[in-house]
Amino acid sequence: MRHISSDVVVVGAGPAGSLAARTAAENGVHVLLLEEHPKVGLPVFCAEGLSLKGIEDAGLEPKPPIVCQEILKARVYAPDKNYVDLTSSGWKGYTLNRDAFDSALAEKAVMAGVELRTSTKVTDVIREGDEIVGVRALDDDGSLEVKSKVVIGADGHASIVRIRSGFLRWFPDVTPCAQFRLGGLELENPEINECYIGRKIAPGGYAWVFPKSSEIANVGVGVRRYNDGPSIDYLRKFVDSDPRFRDAEILLVNGGLCPTSGTIDRIVDNGVMLVGDAAGQLIPLTGAGIHLAVMAGKMAGEVAAEAVEEGDASAEKLQRYVHRFDDIWGKPITDSRKIVEMLDKFEDADLNTLASILSSDDILNIANGTNVGRTLAKLVTRAPRGIIRLMQAYLR
Repeated sequence: MRHISSDVVVVGAGPAGSLAARTAAENGVHVLLLEEHPKVGLPVFCAEGLSLKGIEDAGLEPKPPIVCQEILKARVYAPDKNYVDLTSSGWKGYTLNRDAFDSALAEKAVMAGVELRTSTKVTDVIREGDEIVGVRALDDDGSLEVKSKVVIGADGHASIVRIRSGFLRWFPDVTPCAQFRLGGLELENPEINECYIGRKIAPGGYAWVFPKSSEIANVGVGVRRYNDGPSIDYLRKFVDSDPRFRDAEILLVNGGLCPTSGTIDRIVDNGVMLVGDAAGQLIPLTGAGIHLAVMAGKMAGEVAAEAVEEGDASAEKLQRYVHRFDDIWGKPITDSRKIVEMLDKFEDADLNTLASILSSDDILNIANGTNVGRTLAKLVTRAPRGIIRLMQAYLR
């Protein structure tokens, strides 16, 4: 077995990992970034939507090949096919080429001084007493042991770092997703992202159409509750029901799991931190996680560098990262999860009624977990009695 060392080792070169590594390196410490796949960004398991703010916070510009389609609004369809257009002054989004996006972030990390090793799969953490002091991995040359002062687990929902460090093994709630990248389309409005809700379409989740151009779109479905089959079956039914996709070519089949129960209770311990999907840091209602991963990575990288410089990587010291993240994202994630649990009680007829009384701003607040209490309190003044009854658990 070979032995190397680094101040900080980051596991996983997705957005959270690359931003954590880059930020720590920019703050003057040596960072080793380990990625299990041969090429950063591949394979792609993502619907590829991100706001302009998210791209800018990642330190990138919205230019090809990183982005492929500008998005100006989202259109949310109720089960009865009535819809609400979501727009906001100054808001702009994009469909990414996620492989190019991730690759660009890793390149920036390397430019900041990070040592990137691909085809390196972490298999375990190294523990000394009650402290994590590194990781064990396999690469093309065999076994590798990396000693470090801080380990950052950015290795996704099935995180080895999370499991082997003694954190929560699995999430209380996940959303299995399936997606086709369809080609040969003739979309009239490629600048509009479409979302479809309803138990027949996507029980406990939603279906989406995220255009990459007028000819290509990511079309997917995520399902949670009340489903009578896997998400791929719901996806096939959804695609078959839309005349626009009748003669489409399937260019890619992908999917994955979105943790939708919110950030897990404990994401730091002595010598170790979790970021991104590994920590459950997504907006539960939408499954949006790229922007959160970027911000969590930056915060974790800052705190890791501080811990190295101060010679203290205790759980108490690393808790700074948790406080910084929760100050911005804690309440939106918690409130979004409450909305998920509330909507689980809604039948399709209730969703139709709810959609008829919601404004664009109302839906944006609910989707993003912002001003949720105020938004629902306002809805009470115009909602039918049956809808108010379903909202009561949240309003309490």
